[in-house]
Amino acid sequence: MIYFSLKYIMLLVIVVNECITKTVNDDNLQLKFVFILMRHMNRAPLIRYKNNTNNIVWAHGLGELTDQGIWNSYRVGQALRERYLGFLHPLQRYTPSEIDVSTTEVDRCYQTAGYLLAGMYPPNEEQTWNKDLKWQPIPIKTSLSKDHQKFSNDPRLCPKYAMELHEKCENIMKTENVKTFISYLKNHTSNPLTTTFEVLKLVDAIYTERMANYSIPNWAMERYQDFENFLLLCMTVLVETNQMKRLYSGEMLNDVLQRMEASIKKSSEAKKIYLHIGHDSTIVPFLKTLNIENITYPFYGASVIMELYATAANETILKLLYNRDYEWKDSKIELIELPGCPQPCRLEDWRTLTQQMIPRNLSDECKN
Repeated sequence: MIYFSLKYIMLLVIVVNECITKTVNDDNLQLKFVFILMRHMNRAPLIRYKNNTNNIVWAHGLGELTDQGIWNSYRVGQALRERYLGFLHPLQRYTPSEIDVSTTEVDRCYQTAGYLLAGMYPPNEEQTWNKDLKWQPIPIKTSLSKDHQKFSNDPRLCPKYAMELHEKCENIMKTENVKTFISYLKNHTSNPLTTTFEVLKLVDAIYTERMANYSIPNWAMERYQDFENFLLLCMTVLVETNQMKRLYSGEMLNDVLQRMEASIKKSSEAKKIYLHIGHDSTIVPFLKTLNIENITYPFYGASVIMELYATAANETILKLLYNRDYEWKDSKIELIELPGCPQPCRLEDWRTLTQQMIPRNLSDECKN
């Protein structure tokens, strides 16, 4: 019994030491809070298009996660556990006070979160309720979501935003590059393509097949970069003006700020990590709202990461990171400088810079 206790204590000391080493980096910064905004994992196309010679069977249905997406979700959960090992519970167990997880109401987002959490929080011995099943249920709350990607599909949700978006989409359809691209698509697919959304769905379908390692027609391969460029264009137009940024992404930005402040104040409501699973139409607008330029189109599993640190001088500073796909390798995670707030970016400075993008009352501001 004494031997077991000493062995357990030594193990705990090793774990705690590792936690301290990993939590405090070379600059003597201590991690306090992490926000992760992630695109869902690999999915099937949203539609089938005319003249498609690929008779692909999407086992889980159109728009749903593929088997690759399921596995990638699980692996990302494992990668997050490893990356934040020293920040999370030292005994590697799930505790409700540690993490909040939200998604949009779209199934592929909800499922991405579920599989990810299975990889991130396998039950330890104490939490195991079925010895044949290394899984435990962890809450996923769509009610927490401040993701307003539905604004682009349902004008009734925010009429002021919808009016401006309609105008911007009409302008896109009139540009020479886009008109030429649409004509090219029409000639090869026989799809009518009268609206930006119709073009987007077609482009997405072909692009998604390629991302799933299926062959696509030669005519599509010849203009493949144009497909990615058009997808990115459709995401950036969602927040083309400051008012659109404020209405579309402002509430999420405010939510993140409030969570950071709760962490600093050690509020009982504070969590260590807030993870939200959304879409390409969540990630690109959020980055644009932060005035980040030269954005690349986010692949499945791409993430915006915001890490809040405390310095030895008791200041709080913020790091913005971008991971373009589902592989959480240090070599792929890019540190992005926040415009107007060079590193080390103090939280109070960033809060001041972003205030104009936060709506005071979204419902009132959405009205015409």
